Amino acid sequence: MEAQGKHLYGFGPFLLDPRERLLLQEGQSIPLTPKAFDLLVFLVERAGHLVEKNELLKVVWQGSVVEEGNLSVTISVLRKALNDDRDLHPYIETVSKRGYRFVAEVKQVGEQVGEPTSMATKRRTDEARGIEQASNDNDRDIVKEGEANDRLTAVVPQRLVSQAVALQRKFHWSAWMALALGLLLIPSLIVARLRGGTNQVQAAVQIHSLAVLPFQMLGAKQGDEYLGVGMADALITRIGNTGKIIVRPTTSIQKYDGAGGNPQTAGVEQGVDAVLNGTIQQEHDRVRLTVQLIRVRDGLQLWGETFDEKFTNIFALEDALSERVARSVRLKLTGEETRRLTKRSTERPEAYEAYVMGRYFWNKRTEKGIRKGLEYFRQAIALDPNFAEAYVGVADCYSILAFYAVLPPREAFPAAEEATKRALELDDGLAEAHATMGFIHFYYHWNGPEATKEFQRSLADNPNYAMAHSWFGVSLAAKGLYSEANAEAQRALEDDPLSPVIGSNAGWAVSLSGNADQAIDILKKTIEIDPNFPRAHLRLGRAYEQKKSYDMAVAELEQAASLSGGESCYRGSLGHVYAISGKTEQARQVLQDLEARRGQNYVPSYAIALVYAGLGDNDNAISWLQKAYEDRSTGMAFLRTDPELDSLHSDPRFEELARRISF
Repeated sequence: MEAQGKHLYGFGPFLLDPRERLLLQEGQSIPLTPKAFDLLVFLVERAGHLVEKNELLKVVWQGSVVEEGNLSVTISVLRKALNDDRDLHPYIETVSKRGYRFVAEVKQVGEQVGEPTSMATKRRTDEARGIEQASNDNDRDIVKEGEANDRLTAVVPQRLVSQAVALQRKFHWSAWMALALGLLLIPSLIVARLRGGTNQVQAAVQIHSLAVLPFQMLGAKQGDEYLGVGMADALITRIGNTGKIIVRPTTSIQKYDGAGGNPQTAGVEQGVDAVLNGTIQQEHDRVRLTVQLIRVRDGLQLWGETFDEKFTNIFALEDALSERVARSVRLKLTGEETRRLTKRSTERPEAYEAYVMGRYFWNKRTEKGIRKGLEYFRQAIALDPNFAEAYVGVADCYSILAFYAVLPPREAFPAAEEATKRALELDDGLAEAHATMGFIHFYYHWNGPEATKEFQRSLADNPNYAMAHSWFGVSLAAKGLYSEANAEAQRALEDDPLSPVIGSNAGWAVSLSGNADQAIDILKKTIEIDPNFPRAHLRLGRAYEQKKSYDMAVAELEQAASLSGGESCYRGSLGHVYAISGKTEQARQVLQDLEARRGQNYVPSYAIALVYAGLGDNDNAISWLQKAYEDRSTGMAFLRTDPELDSLHSDPRFEELARRISF
């Protein structure tokens, strides 16, 4: 569905522009997912009337096979954006078992000339015409005033000015004046004496995306290196959980740890509107934090401040900093969003310090780092058994150790699931916990509906959570829902464009849909970001294999196996491409190596099945897939869609096995 209406629509403090795909609240853009925006336009255009669920699913998700849960989650996202997520719904009314009705009064404004139509109630024609005439008489004065101030017209986006002028033609002059004043104040610079004792420049501008760089440690002692990344990670989580602004995740910004450099350059690389960076200096029992918010497009410092607290009062420091950042980027938070910004899962500083160190090592994404992170998360739980985020940390460690075939899935995933359930018992609103539960349902239980439910719940709590979009996209590709999978993969890339994990997942989702050329393009860009990330080379090699470019596939898969230290899942795909490219001797050598390892370490049976499938040995391939089902090899989640198993689809034994995977 493409919103191409000629009109702007006004309701409450909101202005909806379907053509520009903008939702404005008092001049500020409100971020919405594409489907949420389409759904809002469809409801607004039919304001006052019941719209059946089936009609919404058919129009908004046209051409896609989706479940009713998609609709309810998207409605929830809309209600949060409209501050309509209370018991009383002034905008979107639920009609039990039927559908939804947009109940607010809606006014049509914009290009169409003639009598304005209110879709909730009819306005008197003479009143409307009188308002329009009075407004038009003032148009030239407004434009002249804008033209007289070069700095204002340079900063205010032209389309916002155009929308405001269109809006004034249908709204009362007093309301227009309030909006015009708000727009004129957007670029104004306010000089304020801030707590740090220095004059800083603050610009009241709307920021849509933000990167929080690792704080530089001044005079750091050995063992304190985690603090700079840990403080950034805490802010990323707090601000990102509001759902009101896109915040680059820690995995994308950790490469700047200790790098120094220009924050504006980092912002350009991250593709964000603003960058927050600063320094931390710890002396005895006090910590001094100096921060600045930099606008990327011109390097202007929008805000800066110095915080000085006792180190034992780290929570108060994070509370104060989070609230100041939220105000500086002009986030308008509901009560629930404010609670997310300042909530604390623990009041024990020692437990929190252990948790921060756990995330620091977890984000290294190496086996050694993940195992060390697991130790710290367990330590945090021992210090505070009610620390929900620490349980999520434990679950994430076990899940990835299973996914990377470091630990057997039957050992690691139950531990991950137990920790995730405990986290959700303590705080059911943790987006990260729901995403991890979706990951477990997908890769361990092979339960597509439950995985979808958890991913959607995670995104309802935090629509900008890039990893949830990424995992959701891969799971949809495994189900054969390729257009939806590609949309989720693209959204993840938009939210976190420099993450090698997000990039390799996106390439894999697109590759499964059969678009090898697009997958190759995505994966090449991912490798440019991190040439040493083995999974990106693995996915690129498999995309080349789809195109029958076997020499290039072999080269990429050999590099993937080398970078991974010869991990079994990489060796399995390498053995498969050796086999189908005629390198039979090399393929059998891989088989011999994998089977020899089984007595020493966990080797996924799925990896061995891939090599036999490449050799055309269907009996052994099916036999090892049956073993993979028993040992819960994570690759079995892709049994129906993995191109390397295409040759087995006609075998009744394969079909019987596929039916046991509940997608």
